[in-house]
Amino acid sequence: MAFSVPEDQRQARPVLRTRLRWLGFAPLYDGFWITPHPPTGDLEALLDELKVGAWTILVGRMLEREQSSHPLSAWDLDELRAVYTDFIEEFDELLGRVRSGEIGASEGLVARTTIMDSWRNMPNLDPELPAELLPRDWPRQRARRIFVEIYNGLGALAEMRIRQILTEFSPKLAKSATHHTTDLFV
Repeated sequence: MAFSVPEDQRQARPVLRTRLRWLGFAPLYDGFWITPHPPTGDLEALLDELKVGAWTILVGRMLEREQSSHPLSAWDLDELRAVYTDFIEEFDELLGRVRSGEIGASEGLVARTTIMDSWRNMPNLDPELPAELLPRDWPRQRARRIFVEIYNGLGALAEMRIRQILTEFSPKLAKSATHHTTDLFV
């Protein structure tokens, strides 16, 4: 997408850049942003909302040839790899403990909340580039599997602990506590 924000609207520039990142875009050049996904109505609504006067959406595919600025350079893949690698290192041991049933209800609630808190920012960091554009050993799938198995595996324990806590205050309310799985958001 190519855009131009007039000088008298310069206060919209940082908002536009931030919101484009939320939509999975990254800057190839200052006013030329790319995404691995087809444009949606969210993009047009954003541009209308911010009253960005001149913009053009170009749809195409990346060609396999040498370029002075390769489109993948718009994303910091080394940093993203480090985020996934750190996530894997942080939670790999916990995964083993979940698999072996070594975790109680209190620890399960804390661990499930912790991994969800760590994972919830991934959509803001990862533009979900197609696997064929990424290195073969890209860690996204491994990190995702760890998240799913831990989060789902600790659901019943976390629910049990919530029920224990709620029972002290309202036994009736405690009976309504449930948990959900990653089927809702992964």
